[in-house]
This record gives sequence, C-alpha cells and structure tokens, in this order.
Amino acid sequence: MEKEYKKTYFLIPGEANAQQEMPLTLLASKVIEIATEHANTLDIGYANMDGMNLGWVLSRLTVEMVRWPKVNEHYTIITWIESWNKHFSERNFEVQDKDGNTLGFVRTVWMVINTITHENAGTSQLNLADGLISTRECPIDKQAKLKIVECENPVSYTFAYTDIDFYRHVNTVRYISLLVNQFTMDDSDRNILRRFEIAFMSEGKYGDRVDIMRQSSDGVTSFAIRCNDKPLVRARFSLMSR
Repeated sequence: MEKEYKKTYFLIPGEANAQQEMPLTLLASKVIEIATEHANTLDIGYANMDGMNLGWVLSRLTVEMVRWPKVNEHYTIITWIESWNKHFSERNFEVQDKDGNTLGFVRTVWMVINTITHENAGTSQLNLADGLISTRECPIDKQAKLKIVECENPVSYTFAYTDIDFYRHVNTVRYISLLVNQFTMDDSDRNILRRFEIAFMSEGKYGDRVDIMRQSSDGVTSFAIRCNDKPLVRARFSLMSR
C-alpha cells in the first residue's frame, strides 16, 4: 500500500472543450476516478465498503490551475491523503504535464454515507493503516466559507435521469456541468478558470426542480443551487483574462 497514487492520461479531442483544453468537468471526473482507485488499493474503497452499506461522497472540491492540459497532451494526476478523522478525510491532488511541471492542485473533502439512509456514517467503521497520511504539501488555500447568493432572476432546472448516479442522487460532475453552462462561449473564449470552489450541502434527487442563483463581481462569480429554498450547492469561479 502506497501513500501516493498516480496515473497518466492523454487528452483526446473528444474530451476537450471549445478552447481545446481540459474542461473542469473532466478534471472533476478524473479526480473522483483516481481517488476511488487509490482508496481501493488501501482497502478503504467501495469494493470494501459495499458490504457495510457505506460509500464515499465528495463534500468539497477546490481547484486551482496555472494552466489546463491541452488536446493531444499527456498529463499526470497524483493523489494523497492529507488528513483523516472520525468525520471526514482530506485528499489532495497535483496535476502535472508530461515533463513533471505543475499545472495545478486540487483539494477535496470526503465523507462516508450510509447508502441506504443517505446519512453521514462517519469513518469509524473503516480501517486506515498507520503511516498512510502523506507529508506532501498542497500549496493552495483551503476552501473558505462560500457566501449566500441572492439574485432576482434565478435560472430554473429540473434534474433528469442522466443527472443521477448509482447512489440515486445528483452526480458531482452534473452539478458542475450545470454551473459551467451558466457562462457564455464568449466568457470562456476571453477568460481562463484559475480557481473553482464547490461545497455540497444537501442531496439533489431525480425530479427536483431547482433555482440557480448567480452573483458576479470583479472576475469572481458565485452560485447557489436551491431546491424549495434548501441549499444544495454553493460554488465560486475565479476567472482571469487570457
């Protein structure tokens, strides 16, 4: 069992966005993939938890990139566990180019749910072997508390079948995709995403009608997704001109 786990990928045109770069949604998907694979090697992954009716879910995700991988480019993602307590686990990631140069970092916070009741089950039923907490540093700031967002004209959306994952709640990447789609093509042509933060607060379910609230100021756009005034997600995008 290793403290760190890494995997190299190749960005094909079919995965890229309109700017011929890795989209945020794909990075989020790869982060979940490599975290799952590492957890399985540590015997704390879904393969070990399913019989206990437990499963990992992402609670917070923070991304900070110097630049994004481009089409036809190899990139490597390295992951490691920063901390672990009875409530949650902090896991970090570094994204590198083919020469080992840092492209960006990702911070995540994970919690364990009971897959039947969907309540927080804590981590006490899992066995993290001694010595697996890594001393590798993640230099980006931890996620700050995301503010309440209000707006006069929210965008409405109803969660459909393809938004739901095997836990039967809204998939992490689907939330992110929904938020990214609030930007125009011109927004993405003129700007690059430098930092992204999202906090998952409540579960969205199939058929839920939600309101997407948005506020923008000085290159920072904040979002909230609400269902019947209950906050499901809060997020923040920090953009810089290309």
